[in-house]
Amino acid sequence: MRMIDPPSGWRYGFPKSIPDDVKDVNKWLVENGYPKELIDELGEFFYCRYWEEKSDDNE
Repeated sequence: MRMIDPPSGWRYGFPKSIPDDVKDVNKWLVENGYPKELIDELGEFFYCRYWEEKSDDNE
């Protein structure tokens, strides 16, 4: 599974697993509890960390 961690994400329950079919990451972040104001504040400098983890389902 693909994990995402936005800036200060720990305050809002991140990192979280993000579905592979998400096309609008910022919209998905807001729908999952991340404040839109933080995305807007950073503007073009808003970046998230991503990484892959094995899910428990694959074991």
